[in-house]
Amino acid sequence: MAKRVAIQETFSIPSRGKLYADIPEKFTLRAMTTVEEKMRLAGSGFETIPNIIKACTVSPKEYDVFELKPFDLQFLMYKLRIVTYGADYKISLVCPNCGRKHEKVINLDEIETKYLDDDSVKEPIEIGPLPISGDVIGAKILSMGDTIEIEKEARRILDKFPEYVGDPEFILNYQYKIQTVNGEPVQKHKIQSYVESMHARDMRFFDSKYNQAAADLGMELIMTEHCGCGEDFDYRLPITSEFFRPEY
Repeated sequence: MAKRVAIQETFSIPSRGKLYADIPEKFTLRAMTTVEEKMRLAGSGFETIPNIIKACTVSPKEYDVFELKPFDLQFLMYKLRIVTYGADYKISLVCPNCGRKHEKVINLDEIETKYLDDDSVKEPIEIGPLPISGDVIGAKILSMGDTIEIEKEARRILDKFPEYVGDPEFILNYQYKIQTVNGEPVQKHKIQSYVESMHARDMRFFDSKYNQAAADLGMELIMTEHCGCGEDFDYRLPITSEFFRPEY
């Protein structure tokens, strides 16, 4: 019988653990087994991949995977793929200018990753003064768990109020993001009326500064390809069947 080899590797997550109370900087992941492959094939929705990452985490053993920020979770997903199947990832692209098909092999180990090396990002993120109201808002970067709860709550609202106009996730996102206004904690049910009465310029300012706060953290998945037609085109690295089920 062939000798079993335990494959695992340790990584520093992009946030360096600085955005959490009880999640450290370094994660050790082991390769996926048939058990995790069954989980992946049977699962659906946002919770499947986080649960697989949790199952393949050697250390830290005790942590809430759903507290992770999306860029940290995404980073661990890519590293789990590398530990399990290697860094070479085959993708197909089509030039939007001439329609030419490009077959590429991306080395996932070579993707640039931006780490939080200082204290430039702290929670709550202070945004303001807003240009019209002058308010200063304290916001948090949504975790994976927040995203799942927002989706579930939006479904509950639509089930209860089928005549609801618009997308309930719009307001819910702000209810989860906004923690304080002018230094004072704000309850979620009061944030809805606050957001709905915001001047459009204030909202645009908030959205812009919020998106900038952690925009550079994590893996740089926007890439550029040069085509034989002479044009360059940008693309976001796609997740295909090759990602967790590569062909050999």
